[in-house]
Amino acid sequence: GRTSPASGLLASGDFFSTLGAHPALGRLLGPSDDIEGAAPAIVVSYRFWQSVLGGDPAVVGKPILAGKISATVVGVASPGFLDLDPGIRTDFWLPLSLQPAVAPYFPKRTTKFPWLELMARLKAGVTVSQAEAATSTIFAAATTSGPDPNFKPADAPHIELPSAARGLASLRQQFSKPLFTLLAAVAAVLLLACANLAGLMLSRSTSRRKEVAMRTALGASRFRIMRQLLTESILLSFAGGAAGIILGYWGAYALATFLSFSWYSPLQMDVHPDSRVLGFTLLISVLVGLVSGLAPAFTGGQIELVPALKESSSSAGVSRRRWLTLGNGLVVLQMGLAMLVLAGAGLLVRTLANLKSVNTGFDPQNLLLFGVDTTYSNRTAENLKSLGSDLQEQLATLPGVKSVSYSSFALMAGSNMDYDISIGDAKSYVDVNWLNVAPDFFKTMRIPLLAGRTLNAQDLQNQKSKNVFHVAVINESFARRFFGKQNPIGQTFRVEDTYKTEIVGVVGDAKYDHLRYDVRPTVYVPIVYTSVFNDAGTFVIRTAMDPKALMPEIRTAVSRFDSNLLVTDMKTQMEQIDQNIYQERLIANLSSLFALLALIVACVGIYGLLSYQVSRRTHEIGIRLALGAQRGDVLNLVMRQGTILAVLGALIGAAAALAVTRYLQSFLFGVKPSDPATIAAVAFGLVAVALLASYIPARRAMKTDPMVALRYE
Repeated sequence: GRTSPASGLLASGDFFSTLGAHPALGRLLGPSDDIEGAAPAIVVSYRFWQSVLGGDPAVVGKPILAGKISATVVGVASPGFLDLDPGIRTDFWLPLSLQPAVAPYFPKRTTKFPWLELMARLKAGVTVSQAEAATSTIFAAATTSGPDPNFKPADAPHIELPSAARGLASLRQQFSKPLFTLLAAVAAVLLLACANLAGLMLSRSTSRRKEVAMRTALGASRFRIMRQLLTESILLSFAGGAAGIILGYWGAYALATFLSFSWYSPLQMDVHPDSRVLGFTLLISVLVGLVSGLAPAFTGGQIELVPALKESSSSAGVSRRRWLTLGNGLVVLQMGLAMLVLAGAGLLVRTLANLKSVNTGFDPQNLLLFGVDTTYSNRTAENLKSLGSDLQEQLATLPGVKSVSYSSFALMAGSNMDYDISIGDAKSYVDVNWLNVAPDFFKTMRIPLLAGRTLNAQDLQNQKSKNVFHVAVINESFARRFFGKQNPIGQTFRVEDTYKTEIVGVVGDAKYDHLRYDVRPTVYVPIVYTSVFNDAGTFVIRTAMDPKALMPEIRTAVSRFDSNLLVTDMKTQMEQIDQNIYQERLIANLSSLFALLALIVACVGIYGLLSYQVSRRTHEIGIRLALGAQRGDVLNLVMRQGTILAVLGALIGAAAALAVTRYLQSFLFGVKPSDPATIAAVAFGLVAVALLASYIPARRAMKTDPMVALRYE
């Protein structure tokens, strides 16, 4: 009694047995289900059984209407039977023999255009290379022979058999590259944190020289001293790792949520920490503790006893006048790494800004999009042809609606349709973008009319066949490429050498499928309803207010028009555009987060170093002030050191960025990897923030009381 969208697979009768699956309830599909004329059977996933069917133990034997096919539930898959394509939800499985009824838009299985995924289990003793050789022989013979071969023998077609142990790779192909790029940023931040911790531990070990010397004098071995310092460093890393697990869980959940909402269908990702995650975090914590504690442990174990026991806290800072110290080197390393991460983030943020500022050719504000599924409509086949125009008229009367139209799919949805056409009497063919639209489409999208007229209701009525288009509107790129300065109105083109189509109008260029892609020659023709897809098209509504506020009223209006229509994928045009650039948003947002972390860690490093040195030089600063130094001189003394370290680190980081950021080329848009403006701006910002971090200990040094400082030990 409830209609809802669900994701399913057509599977052969030996699908579950090949995978070694077992049912949680009833049985799974078998060879007898996958024959023509067999009673329609359906297997539902355990997740679907629990969430949608309420975990009904009597579900086996009950009917489910899948499309217009009533299929009997024969079983529930086990909870351990994972999705074939990890992350992409599968709610049910139907026999492949039902394909003509439930998915008639798929080609026949005998076609030369493959659309099925094939899997096989190797026989005992057969290697993957042997199986590849055998299947390649069959494949090459079948695709290079016959009256219409797919390939030439010289193409040497062959089969490669990847392991199915990790499932299909749809999400890996989409997300692996940006996520590995972000993993590199994570590694840079981790290395930066190691340098920061090492610098702080080194400063702390310097202040403990007398304590370490006392321990050594009392009999502690050098190994015992190093072990103590390394233990302290590792304990700090463990504490950070424990906090990181909690933050990492929240971050992974947020990332999975972002990916799911940015994908064309809901994703199912398990982001719960497991033994591998905990083990990896443990290993990283130990390594960070060891790496960051090596320098202080090594220096702490090489103390000369007599000078160390005699020195006071003020004399312990004698190395302050030497620039080439390990502490300064670690701060420069932190600044360089921060500069590298900031430069990459700057380029990616500029890419996102460039994409968002691209002229789409239409006004995306106050636009609402949604699809209409006509599978269960009570209208007859003849009446379904006018469903789109009738619903368009109904929605246009709603308060707050300025105009309504619809098309075969939405602009910027990642969909595309191409046709080969020939201009005039030419024999050569060119490939152009193609979109079926209803009247008022250009008015609703606010795509400007440049010449002639747009499509009207009469054109829609004259369009009897979806394969014969008498009139068309072209975009500016089409007119410029094929007609130059000639007037295209009244000119004709042939579609796949079957009929002539007259050009009645020219409209402005509009982005078709993706913001990144240049506008290609595009043809707009009248839309014709086809019962094959049970889809009236994607409706677009321009509103006088926030389109989200009209969503409930529009759903009610569609239900009032026909209660059996299913509204699908309702969203605003701005949300559609954001989904269109989900990858750019992902890497720009996360790289900005990591860049901010890198900046904070680097500034903490320079602040910690200068604060420590100011505290070690309190006695010296008091003497300078007592001898007549101005407080501004003390401020400059400390600020100069911070400035030199920050500038040196920024220069080294800029050089590294010029060498590394070229690997971001495939992610960038409208900006070069070596863009000097971005790198200069990032360097200036890094130095400015570093100076702010330096100013705090410098100001504290400037306010030192000479009388207190002269007594300071």
